Amino acid sequence: MAEKLDDIELKFDGDPVKRLDGAPADAVIASLNALQRMIYIIGMRSEGRTLSERLKPTAKVKREYAVVCRAPISGSHVQPFNVASQSGQYTASAVAAREKLLKTLKAFDSGKEELVEQALPNARERWFMAKAALGLIPPEDSGLEVTVRTGSRGPFSFKADRARIILSKYQTGNPPDADEDIIAGKLRAIDYGQTILTIKPSHDPAFRMDYPLLLEKWLQANVRRRLKFSGKPKINQKGDVSSFKDVYFATELEPTLEPIHEFRAGTQNIQATRPLSIPVTVDWQDRVFAFRDKELGIDAYAESYSDLRQNVLDELDVLWRQYALAPNDELDSEAQLVKVALLARFKGATE
Repeated sequence: MAEKLDDIELKFDGDPVKRLDGAPADAVIASLNALQRMIYIIGMRSEGRTLSERLKPTAKVKREYAVVCRAPISGSHVQPFNVASQSGQYTASAVAAREKLLKTLKAFDSGKEELVEQALPNARERWFMAKAALGLIPPEDSGLEVTVRTGSRGPFSFKADRARIILSKYQTGNPPDADEDIIAGKLRAIDYGQTILTIKPSHDPAFRMDYPLLLEKWLQANVRRRLKFSGKPKINQKGDVSSFKDVYFATELEPTLEPIHEFRAGTQNIQATRPLSIPVTVDWQDRVFAFRDKELGIDAYAESYSDLRQNVLDELDVLWRQYALAPNDELDSEAQLVKVALLARFKGATE
């Protein structure tokens, strides 16, 4: 579990606060709901879920991505909050969601389209995040000011008045079609005669799509398992993804290849401190199977599903001899990080 992070401050100011000696309840509720919806969108995206106007977070997303409120600071109009799991843990996924939330709020605060696009390059995700952030914007005639900052001494991440103009562009209209979207679902069935597979996302209707015959053995290994697909989606009239026009990549969420417990490097037998699982990624267009682990420096490819595991073993052999056994003064900074990661993950003589 990560160490506790400083709370984020949601502050209310302006004439209504002074008159009421506190922020109006509807403004507080709307603001917290907006922040929670943004966090759910981030969580849904990270889990490979579909974004639609009928956004319904899964139980896992609700459990892992929550806006956790503290008691308001006495004598102030500040509502401290943070992003954690529902049990209050600062998990890696919750911390990443917090960072993306603040990055997004800063982009909206800038009022510059190019900065918003940099923070949220996916147009469909950008539309839904902006639509959710509208809940932080009070009516112009309310006299209410809403701000978010990263702590009592931190810089402002968001001021409603500065973000009002750019967010107002998302008050009407429909979400754009996605150039690329990600969907996770269980491979329910394979129709071998028509080379069609059926995918069932957790909370969306099942859909069918063609598959390349060369991928059939890999698909057979993944029947009843969850896969994550990336591609150009087809959007139905309800705004939901109904299928894919083109699939770019598909990745296992439940690895099927036998994990690696040990490998040979020259004459050495290198043991893993914990099994290295191999979630396969398939380049749908080029029919190539791949496994990458940036931290360990692994970037293995194979033309067949059955050959990928051996290629990963061969890659580990090379990486161990070229990085783990190399003196530090022969490695640049990035290579030294790979060496540290290899030595932490595997046990073997280095002298």
